[in-house]
Amino acid sequence: MPIIQDEICNKVISLEETLEYFSSIDISDHDELLGGAPTLRALANNRTFLARLIAEELKHVDSLQKGNQYSAQVFALGESRNFFMRANFWPAAHDSMFQASGAKPFFYDVPHDHNFDFLTVGYYGPGYLSDFYEYNFDDVVGYVGEVINLRYIGREALSQGRTMLYRASVDIHNQLPPESFSISINVMTNFPEQIAGVNQYMLDLPSGMITSLGNRASLPLLCEVAAEIGDEECIDVLDYLRATHPSPRGRVAAYAALARLRRGEAHHIWADAVSDPEKHVSVQARIRLARLEGDPAIT
Repeated sequence: MPIIQDEICNKVISLEETLEYFSSIDISDHDELLGGAPTLRALANNRTFLARLIAEELKHVDSLQKGNQYSAQVFALGESRNFFMRANFWPAAHDSMFQASGAKPFFYDVPHDHNFDFLTVGYYGPGYLSDFYEYNFDDVVGYVGEVINLRYIGREALSQGRTMLYRASVDIHNQLPPESFSISINVMTNFPEQIAGVNQYMLDLPSGMITSLGNRASLPLLCEVAAEIGDEECIDVLDYLRATHPSPRGRVAAYAALARLRRGEAHHIWADAVSDPEKHVSVQARIRLARLEGDPAIT
């Protein structure tokens, strides 16, 4: 479960002071990030800064939240080296924006982990609910259809002033609508190699099955495109990537594309992948080989 802190804080600071503080610490260190909880609570005590920012955005509607790569639920607050800040809006089930859009745009009932740490505080309202689970990342191969061991921890709300530190590749939550409209403020660590290279999982809770990988990574899709329309040059590049790419997921994607482009050599290609040192590659290679050999136990 995320590390929860409910200590009372009476201090009030600005967004600029908050950004300056988190810029001054080692954001990659769990203890230092958690040590920023009082600072984030002090920002949450500032009851006017967010309304002022929203008013300014509305004055320039043609460029509203320009550069924000997330959905309309997210309001960008600023960034610095290796982190950024955002506000998240959480409508209740009876709110008009929920009624119009449904649950999915707000990531309700989409159980998932995170491949980055982040510190969050309840800013407004009773707070969205989460059913929390934990898992052992090192026990997971990381492919769609794999069933992982989930341990249910409990349900909590991100109430006003409460802080939570979500731990990368440990904490899983299933978010549920709050009783009434709520807002949270997040400090998100941002290390591109971690976000692209460490698997993030979307899950089916009843079965514990991985339903999809959530990484913001373009390589797997580009490999699939290469498998559809690729030429000999693509084959050469894929052959290089499957042997050298630092991300296991990237190597699997390159192996899969190469096996599609060279169907007659698919068995040899996947047999070669079995020797990869990462189980994310080697286990999936054995599964592909079993399929090619018609093993009825593999679907």
